[in-house]
Amino acid sequence: MVSQLPNLVIAADWSVDPNKRWMARADLTSEGRYMLYPPETVGNLSNFLSRIRQIAGPRRTAFVGFDFPIGLPRSYAQAVGIHSWRQALDKFGSSGWENFYNISDDPSLYNPFFPLPKQRGERGSFRGQLTQRLGFSSFDQLKRRCDIQAKAESLFYTLGPKQVGRAAIDGWRYVLGPAMDYIHFWPFDGRLCQLLERSGIVIAEIYPREAYRQLDIRMGYGTRRAKGRREDRKAVSYELLSRIKKNEWISVSKAAESCFAWGFNSDDDFDAMMGLISMIRILIGAHACTIPENDSKVLSIEGWILGQQP
Repeated sequence: MVSQLPNLVIAADWSVDPNKRWMARADLTSEGRYMLYPPETVGNLSNFLSRIRQIAGPRRTAFVGFDFPIGLPRSYAQAVGIHSWRQALDKFGSSGWENFYNISDDPSLYNPFFPLPKQRGERGSFRGQLTQRLGFSSFDQLKRRCDIQAKAESLFYTLGPKQVGRAAIDGWRYVLGPAMDYIHFWPFDGRLCQLLERSGIVIAEIYPREAYRQLDIRMGYGTRRAKGRREDRKAVSYELLSRIKKNEWISVSKAAESCFAWGFNSDDDFDAMMGLISMIRILIGAHACTIPENDSKVLSIEGWILGQQP
């Protein structure tokens, strides 16, 4: 359990489509419990974190999880001479990096996102093209250590249902970059317990599949349950709600309880709530927050998925 619980916890399930960007929120009550509220759409990106800061209040702390990559593959960072995540975020979009956030059919090290969504064809060939054009010998070199462990897609690959590049572009360019002066990044800026002792906003990367694992939620291949089906979400939500009600650290508002009972509106708001609960469990010590302490590249440039065990 962290020594200083944040006043506000938010999990944001991200998407390129604004209608599919949802966040779930919990407030720390005077009794020391987290009250869950129903998910809501993220809204305007340009003032998202400033709104969070206002909700949290002065000299208070907000803990925000984003479902998009926060960090760069070490091989890529070495190739372009970047040594830290903050250095990277400060460079992207500026002189020499003007095209970094533009998806291209002719990728390069300084314009690495590929291919344009209009492309059709064998996805394996596109991965090979991206690897070759950026000057690497293996596609895995375009993944972070946590991506490989989570079986996640490469940051720079922008095609298919598992792609995360387009969401990262919006998140880095319009949300994280403009707020660098008043946000703290886990794990780049320090241990979670240390960051939460400061006022302001602490940012972490979350991942729905990891949240499912932490919450022992079985959905997807081989389970006969799909998160795209409301009845399946409803069944899983009912089981989870019964567990939550036995937890002395979490309360559920009536409005949020109705979301659990209905099975949520979509897999997007469902994922946001699952991410939120997994974040709270880490804060209260129900799940360990560990990282590869002996891997300097994870701590400086690659980052880590919250709750993932190394």
